[in-house]
Amino acid sequence: MYTPMMRHNMNQPGKSLGVIGLGGLGHMAVKFGKDFGLKVTVFSTSESKRDEAINILGADNFVISSNTQQMESLKYSLHFIVDAALGDHPFDPYLSLLKLAGRSRSGEMAGLIASGIIKWTASKLASLVSAPIGPSSSSDEQQTSAIRDVQMLQRRMASVQRTLEAIDEDSIRDESGRLRLRELQEFAYDAQDAIDEYKFELLRRRMDDPDSLHEDRSTRKRKRKGDKKEPETNPVMIPVPDELAVRVKRILERFKEITKAWNDLHLDEADAPFREEEEDFVPRLTTPHVDEPTVIGRDDDKENIVKLLLSLNGACGENNASVLPIIGMGGVGKTTLAQIVYNDQRITKQFDLMGWVHVSENFDLKSIMSKIIMSFTRKPCQITELDQLEYMLMEQVVGRKFLLVLDDVWSERKDLWDALLSVMSTAQLGAILVTTRNVNVSSIIQTMPPYNVGCLPFDESWQLFKQMAFCDLDQNIEKPFEEIGRKIVQKCGGLPLAVRAIGSALRFEENEETWCDILDSEYWDLPTREDTVLPALKLSYVRMPIHLKRCFVFFTLFPKGHIFVKENVIYLWISLGILKQTRHRHLENIGNRYFNDLLQRTMVQRVLLDGGHNCFTIHDLFLDLTKFVSGEDILKLDTQYMPFLNDASQNLRYLSLAVSSSDHTILDLRTLPITRGLRILQVINALDDNKRYYSSLFKNNRRCFSKLFSHHINVMLPEDLRGLRHLRALDLSRSALTSLPESIGELKLLRYLCIFQTRIAKLPESICSLHYLKVLDARTNTLGELPQDIQKLVSLQHLLLDFWSPLCMPSGIGKLRRLKTLTRYSVGTGNWHCNIAELHHLVNIHGELCITGLGRVTSIDDAQTANLISKKHLQILRLDWSAGFYATECEHIVNQNNATSTPELDEGVFESLKPQRNLEELEVINYSGYKYPSWLGDPAFSRLAKVTLWKQKCQFLPALGQLPQLHELVIIHMECVERIGQEFYGQDSMERFPALEKLEFEDMPKWVEWYEVSETDFPSLRELKIKDSNELRVLPQKLPSHLKKLVIINCEKVIRLPAVPCLTHLVLKGNIDEETLSCLHFPLLRTLKVCFLRKAEEVKLENLPKLEGLAITGCKRLFSIDGLCSVESLGILKIKDCPNLQLPLKPLPQKVQQSTVTNCPQLQEWAEWQQAQMSEPQYQFKEPDGASYDQEVLEALRDDSEDDFEVSSEDEDDDFFERMLEVGQSSGMAIDYNADNDDAC
Repeated sequence: MYTPMMRHNMNQPGKSLGVIGLGGLGHMAVKFGKDFGLKVTVFSTSESKRDEAINILGADNFVISSNTQQMESLKYSLHFIVDAALGDHPFDPYLSLLKLAGRSRSGEMAGLIASGIIKWTASKLASLVSAPIGPSSSSDEQQTSAIRDVQMLQRRMASVQRTLEAIDEDSIRDESGRLRLRELQEFAYDAQDAIDEYKFELLRRRMDDPDSLHEDRSTRKRKRKGDKKEPETNPVMIPVPDELAVRVKRILERFKEITKAWNDLHLDEADAPFREEEEDFVPRLTTPHVDEPTVIGRDDDKENIVKLLLSLNGACGENNASVLPIIGMGGVGKTTLAQIVYNDQRITKQFDLMGWVHVSENFDLKSIMSKIIMSFTRKPCQITELDQLEYMLMEQVVGRKFLLVLDDVWSERKDLWDALLSVMSTAQLGAILVTTRNVNVSSIIQTMPPYNVGCLPFDESWQLFKQMAFCDLDQNIEKPFEEIGRKIVQKCGGLPLAVRAIGSALRFEENEETWCDILDSEYWDLPTREDTVLPALKLSYVRMPIHLKRCFVFFTLFPKGHIFVKENVIYLWISLGILKQTRHRHLENIGNRYFNDLLQRTMVQRVLLDGGHNCFTIHDLFLDLTKFVSGEDILKLDTQYMPFLNDASQNLRYLSLAVSSSDHTILDLRTLPITRGLRILQVINALDDNKRYYSSLFKNNRRCFSKLFSHHINVMLPEDLRGLRHLRALDLSRSALTSLPESIGELKLLRYLCIFQTRIAKLPESICSLHYLKVLDARTNTLGELPQDIQKLVSLQHLLLDFWSPLCMPSGIGKLRRLKTLTRYSVGTGNWHCNIAELHHLVNIHGELCITGLGRVTSIDDAQTANLISKKHLQILRLDWSAGFYATECEHIVNQNNATSTPELDEGVFESLKPQRNLEELEVINYSGYKYPSWLGDPAFSRLAKVTLWKQKCQFLPALGQLPQLHELVIIHMECVERIGQEFYGQDSMERFPALEKLEFEDMPKWVEWYEVSETDFPSLRELKIKDSNELRVLPQKLPSHLKKLVIINCEKVIRLPAVPCLTHLVLKGNIDEETLSCLHFPLLRTLKVCFLRKAEEVKLENLPKLEGLAITGCKRLFSIDGLCSVESLGILKIKDCPNLQLPLKPLPQKVQQSTVTNCPQLQEWAEWQQAQMSEPQYQFKEPDGASYDQEVLEALRDDSEDDFEVSSEDEDDDFFERMLEVGQSSGMAIDYNADNDDAC
């Protein structure tokens, strides 16, 4: 121990040393550390070691490594760490304790991912080299030598892991050193390949010889029970195949060569911290001073924050210090916004004590208090004791009004924040502005809702760019420079820091070619000063822990603007070995935590889709950052540049091919220049609008989905895939593939296979030899059956299947005991098909499960055996008594028409399928029983938030009124229900449906009456929709007064609408009695949509004084809109396909800013007259948020996607409002005199 400690220059008195573990080596490390004059901290998992460490060995400090608070307090405090613990254990938590840990250690992606690979592989080796199996094919001596080599490889990998995680590639100046580093990374990959193939051999042998597996299980079971009795025969070690043994030996020999060259360069993992100390990192400092006239685009943000601060009155209870976090991604302008607020005259008058402190990473309480005192007093502070600092700071603020800005805060230490706020709250009135890019910081410290700062719109970004690049905003800019400049600004994505950096770099460049170079540069090679964009964004990256860096760099594979689903990313992280396994947490949970960490650090951005579903994207500049910190082993290439793939590095490991041009939809992979070590091959379809794509996917709107997204990539795979034998992930989603080659079974290391939305009808049987496969995403509506031997996929954990496909599932699914995700389970008949009883064994199912074909269940006992109540992690359950939507006859199904199903049997099956009480969503489809199970509506289902009942034969609805958290209820095609009343609400109580916000009835052909509801029922209802219920005559007149949206479609006998005083959005569509339009009286109504009312002749608006948006479409007999010109609040007007409508020549209300008339020949003169009345300034081009109406109005006037393709003429209607919402509509009257469209209805 003495020699390596001396070799790493640890004999430096006054430095700090951490020693992990207190065995024999640990004793020596502590002893020598004290002899060197070091301050020694011992880390152990056992409290019993404390006395030995402190009193016997003389250590200065003792820390239980699982104590996160103690570990956090030592962050960045140690100069050296000696790992003397035996066995494999996580090392990452200790890395953050090193001084300057987390600095610029980007390196190549291989360096990051390879370190994770080694940790994963090393942990696997320990179990593999001692597991029992059949006899060896080689001699015992050869096998012993091979096993010894594998164990040696394990030790070498542990050392390489620490080196790769610690080395900062930027500090290795010479090419020779960088070459050694890349060789070390290649060693990591080759080692993983060898170990993976070794494990595959184990899986294959266990499949071929199940008895060996059973023996191993019994041995493990005996150990769990504490039985120390040895088995009668000693197990034989796993034989190392001869070819693999040779490869392992060669890898070790190569490692010796790398090590020798490494030592010649005097580089190892201990060198990195010292090299970092040679050139200390100076963080960006800020002050409250700002040249406000040069600030562009933050006027509204400034006013909003100033108003918030001026509204404070000190009445904050015990705490008079209000904390307002300003959150945003790096470079978005948080500090600038805080500066202009700080210097506002209204603020300086409101607060008599003002201070500004730049905090950055190190949140030391004494240091922060000292800086606050200096900022308040403008004098040096010589006090160093905490209690005296608290007293002095309290003297400054007590009874006074202060504003304090804490800029660039990173610390999540709540105890430190509480200590600071307890002092600051002694003021009469205190306001603390905190700028941070970390959402966690905000949630810990805020007393007010955080203020989110977004990117600048293009016009303001262009103004800022001109200010930086051209000096004089009024000068005439030469056209070529303006065109290039606008394109550069577009690439900046509205990030002010990026615009300033690039504008400044081009300020004195008069060479057009230089501008083009900047525009076309993949990495934007600007001078690397602290104020340029890449260093600013890189700061967010280098401060991340190593495990987040691995995850973040993975996004290099995505094209700009790509929208993705979180689960898919996590599956890929798992498949590529990026995530680190821990003993007590599933990889999926770890991945979810890492993803959320990236989201909170604003590295990942949320994209909210229609319907509230979440997808995600990466800001373009952060994608540039991923390229900047990744190496030659990862490549994202647009397929139009496929010829350049031949020039790619031979070390390429990660390849993504993005198809973004309709001219390059044929992707021929048969001639792909494959490198021997390719880990992932991903094909990304970038032809369609990703946002609308996922919106339609989540809505399960198959007709809309298939019409909108017809762009499939024609991918041609090679028949022989052995050239890709090291693939871990293969993503062929949204391609036109109709089949996979049989050679897919040769990809024995494959962990992730995605054929999402392809045209594959059948999977090859060879896929069942992929014993490593963890994720199979086969969500394609053409898939007819799964392979018969699917139970051989022993590692499969996530099986994703489409709800729409005519799927037949073989028996044996229940043997996939590791399954955590199974989106579809199709019950069949006969021995070949899976029985519902097989669900009994799948106890680990998480998330969503859809069971189709319940009409084929022949025994209630089988349904009971399924034991759904044991699926503790199930959140969404769909029960379908048919074979699934659009199911067609499958060759193996004998009883497709459910001839054995009876109402009594269905009732028994439904009763037996009681789920666990944590269920969040339930959908029941095609149920033919006459009554509902006793558990449906039980208030014990306290988390059930959504229920959908679809196509059923019951005469009465289930009693759902007692469900405490039911937020959404959808009832569709209940052909036998005639009345809705008490049986629906449940037992008498103070409130029924206490949490219900959205209620929808659709396709109720016999529904006649809806009995009155109590005033206390539906207290939370905000939206009510009734569609295709032509016998319904009267709605309850006591609907909740706070109902906001009412939609009535094809209910021709409904004459009188209920009186709802707070209604803001009304939609009337289809066959509706004409009298309904003559008695509209809603004083707060903001939007009205009237569509395809065949009988309506007049619409009256005089009782709608707050109307802001009006859309009328397809009303053939309509001839008058009474009161149109008198609705002063009207801002949007849209009239279409109303051939008989006539309007008087009167000016429209002044607030009308967006209007269009289409296919209304009687309005030609009126439209031209209105056009002539419009003054130019009033009808300038505006974004929607600049108008007098808000986003809610625009959303309300959009056609619901469910009707997008029900009537052909509505397609254009939907497009109109969508364009208005997204980019703004050129105001003024757009006139279209196309002939009448008689087919519109």
